[in-house]
Amino acid sequence: MACTLPNITQQVAHVVNKIMFLEKRRVVRTGDVELYPSEVHLLLLIKEDRDTNATEIARQLGLTKGAISQTLSRLERKGMIHKSRDSHKKNELNLSLTRSGAQAYRRCQQGKTAFLKAHESYLRKLNPSQREAVYGFLQHMESVLDGFGSDE
Repeated sequence: MACTLPNITQQVAHVVNKIMFLEKRRVVRTGDVELYPSEVHLLLLIKEDRDTNATEIARQLGLTKGAISQTLSRLERKGMIHKSRDSHKKNELNLSLTRSGAQAYRRCQQGKTAFLKAHESYLRKLNPSQREAVYGFLQHMESVLDGFGSDE
């Protein structure tokens, strides 16, 4: 297939659709517990930003505080996180991963690492200007995606 603008645009749409489809059906299993995409995203945020709270998580993910609260409760019932009230801020929760939650986090990270390594060998073969073009395109895609998540 020729490297024309319409073909590139079509390929971008195809890749985005494939990622969205895979993300929606991706279930992470740890032991006998299944974690669904919304739970996995929240688990990753908790691990990567310990000081975050439900309001901040809702803002980052573009979801309601109620949706975050429900997902946090599911994660707690599944034994993935521990919730406790912050002694200094009455309405805030301290969130931490349990041993099972940390295991699920490591499993997610292993998948992410494998995905990135699969692309690294391809990127190594590119010359610096080609890499710069790829990087610039990815930055542009991210900025476009950021615009779709806002109501402004």
